[in-house]
Amino acid sequence: MVFWGVPVMTLMAALGLVYLHLHSACESVGRDIKRLENEHAELRKRVVNEERNWVAARSIRNMETLMARHGIVMTWPAEQNIIRLRAAEPGEPAQYAFRGAAVPRD
Repeated sequence: MVFWGVPVMTLMAALGLVYLHLHSACESVGRDIKRLENEHAELRKRVVNEERNWVAARSIRNMETLMARHGIVMTWPAEQNIIRLRAAEPGEPAQYAFRGAAVPRD
């Protein structure tokens, strides 16, 4: 009995220590997850708030108020100065400008 009792007790003590270590690691990870979730929620609130501020700042009425406050006189462009772009068809390949040197033609 003593011959098998010492190794069994040592094994049980080792398993207990492994369990305590795993439990501590899981608790630590759980705290980190909770902290990161709270941080994510706070950052999401800040993003929504900044998006709302940006929409308000770029409104036409606000731009006109800011231009009047700073003494900037601007008007809308004339119709002939407006370039309208059409949306590409979904199946149409994208066309990119050539950035290299000019290609000599024959």
